Amino acid sequence: MKALEKIQGNDLMQGALKLVFTHRYGKTLLLRDFNAAIIVTLMLIPQSLAYALVAGLPPEAGLYASILPLIAYALFGTSAALAVGPVAIVSLLTANTLMPMAELGSPEYVQLALLLATLVGFFYLIMGVFRLGFITQLLSYPVMKGFITASSVLIIVGQIKPLTGISMVRGNLFERLHSIDFSTFHHLSALIGGLAMVILFWARSQAGARLFHQLFGSYAATLRRLLPMLLIIVAALISAALGLQEQGLATVGKLPQGLPSLALPIFDVSLIAQLALPAFIITMIGMAESIAVAQTLGAVKRQRVNPNRELVGLGAANIAAGFSGGFPVTGGMARSVVNADAGAETPLAGAMTAILLSLGILFLTPWLSYIPIPVLAATIIVAVSQLLAFPSMLKLLGMNRVDGLISWLTAALVLFWEVEAGLLVGVAASIVWLLANHRKPYLAELGLIPNTERFKNINHAQTETLAHCLLLRIDESITFINASVLEQSLLAKVAEHEALNHLIIVASGVHTIDATGAHMLTRFSQEMATAGLSLYLTDVKVPLAKQLANFKLFADSPDRLCYSTIDLYRKLAAEQQD
Repeated sequence: MKALEKIQGNDLMQGALKLVFTHRYGKTLLLRDFNAAIIVTLMLIPQSLAYALVAGLPPEAGLYASILPLIAYALFGTSAALAVGPVAIVSLLTANTLMPMAELGSPEYVQLALLLATLVGFFYLIMGVFRLGFITQLLSYPVMKGFITASSVLIIVGQIKPLTGISMVRGNLFERLHSIDFSTFHHLSALIGGLAMVILFWARSQAGARLFHQLFGSYAATLRRLLPMLLIIVAALISAALGLQEQGLATVGKLPQGLPSLALPIFDVSLIAQLALPAFIITMIGMAESIAVAQTLGAVKRQRVNPNRELVGLGAANIAAGFSGGFPVTGGMARSVVNADAGAETPLAGAMTAILLSLGILFLTPWLSYIPIPVLAATIIVAVSQLLAFPSMLKLLGMNRVDGLISWLTAALVLFWEVEAGLLVGVAASIVWLLANHRKPYLAELGLIPNTERFKNINHAQTETLAHCLLLRIDESITFINASVLEQSLLAKVAEHEALNHLIIVASGVHTIDATGAHMLTRFSQEMATAGLSLYLTDVKVPLAKQLANFKLFADSPDRLCYSTIDLYRKLAAEQQD
């Protein structure tokens, strides 16, 4: 155990393998990883089958997407806890991407899913190799909150058909609700699915938690997490014993027995062009969730997670899915938390999960065929309902009206237009608001607090100032976004003060300056010199000073570039007294 604690980040899988081959991967680590693998496998089987149906693919595709991808991630990823596999939102995005291009579940549809997973993998690899993970910052909290909430609603509504038999088309919420056909309602499916949903919701309630704790003690939390699998087993046994398939109950049906065969996806330039943007969006969504989960669980386990290596691991996982009959995968929050809680200590736990799942496919597929589809739909609805965040979106609207409006705009467009379009518009709205918000930097006129060395906004504290001297603090980096507006604001401030001799720009809030900002500052300095004013920059941080030097700013008058506002203030005060 002590040997493992020394293993950090990039070397976690290699270190784990080294422990195995040097006989230091002891019984304790083995049991912890194996215990986590068993529990995650029991969760992963029903989730894989269910999310394959959400993606519009045959159920076995979900199982295939949970074998080689786990091994590939274990080899290249850095998180011991992140559990990779199919997730709800990515499955929905897969279906929305492929529906216009091929018939659901058809061989062409399956081939497109393989190509989509491979493209997602390549995008992950590019992001990881070139360290582009920062791009996920475009997915602001309000956008993600609105997108995930609205997508969850679509997933839940999409499960009405498998839950009750009520027919409806896939599409946005308008299209789904407009196409509802109640004549296809199936009483037995609705009864079984509804009962499963009630049991699962009850188990998540406080009353259910108390009863589980009273009955099972320390095992209560684990059993509650495994309840969907236990419920599916019971439903499958009842379905097989009573022959419910003959009464019209939809079941998973016969699954191919055996491991997935390896095959190259069909690479077609025109198809790649159509799938490129959706693949990039799936990559962005998966990347934002996976890295956040991996870093959170890594902090809990005191294991360092390398975000760029995580992207390489996720890329390898998706390429493996594309070559082995799967569809796009990513790290799931629920499974990863369970994996960590169950004791996973090394990435070998993921590899063990893949092995156990392979054994399940080899020997359990005849029994899996009896699993009722309505029960799978119930598990999806209960799981995805946790992602609904309408209350927090309402709170966000009260805390920050613009962020709240962006969140609700994203959700509305996802629900009533298109999922991808809603996300892109939300991102665009966030960027526009960011640019507008940073277009006019905050300028504070400063004065010295008596008997101190501290400067404060003259409107917020009792301060003293020097005659013929103006101190202005800029609380923003100087870039092309705000350079022009900033110049006008500075000129307006100067115009307000007659008989001005010295202008001091306090740059403590300026972190960087680009070429546009440097050009503006050069021009402004020349304008001040023409007007007979001395321009100074103070409290300049070292990185900013290096940038100013690169742009040759104040090269001919280095004394105008100061690191201490108080020293310059005292110097000018002494000169004024003389």
